[in-house]
This record gives sequence, C-alpha cells and structure tokens, in this order.
Amino acid sequence: MEFLPFIVIIVLFYFLLIRPQQKRAKQARELQLNLQPGDRVMLTAGLFGTVTEVEETTTNIKVEIADGVVIQVVRQAVAQKVTEAPADEPDEEPGGETEVEAAADETSTDAENVIVDLDKKD
Repeated sequence: MEFLPFIVIIVLFYFLLIRPQQKRAKQARELQLNLQPGDRVMLTAGLFGTVTEVEETTTNIKVEIADGVVIQVVRQAVAQKVTEAPADEPDEEPGGETEVEAAADETSTDAENVIVDLDKKD
C-alpha cells in the first residue's frame, strides 16, 4: 500500500507527459520523411520556403527561401508544412503608405518640429 501513490504518479506522468510527447515526435518524423519537392515548409529558424530537392541518400533537403536563394538543411530543421504562402508585401494602410513609411514620416515630423522650435528660441 505504501507504493500505491508512487505507482499512481508514474501512471499520471505517462499519460499526461510521456505519451503525448511520443505522439508529437512520431508526427514530426513522419512529416520529415514524407517531404516532397514543391512542399511549402517553415523551418525551425522561422524561415518559410519551398522544398526544391530531397536527397534520399542523406538527411539533407534543399529549400528555396527567396527567388534564386536555395539553402541546404537537414530534414529535422523542418518544423511544419505550410498550407498557404506568407504575404510577401507588408500590409498597406488606407492612405497607401505602409506602416513602416507612416512611422518614418511621424518620426521625421517630430524631429523637424524640434529643430524648428530650437530655431525659434534663438
């Protein structure tokens, strides 16, 4: 009877921690083994790309991350398949400016006001 709490804890750990982790690892292995040229993937580094070549003799694959830029990575670097392509262009605001351009304009306007205010004090 003294060992019953330890056995219950071990069983709980198995069903709550070990078994789900084994299922995730199995799914990741299947994904990495079933990669085909043309698949859109996200790498563990956060890069998006398209698989261009799968080397059967090694664990390497080639991924095109931009037009003409092909990198060679190991299969384990693939985090997931992506079903839709990420947006290449930043979101535009209704005025036609991107968020970065609008922020740059606001910053330069603030800096110009400071310079103008300093000139007025002289």
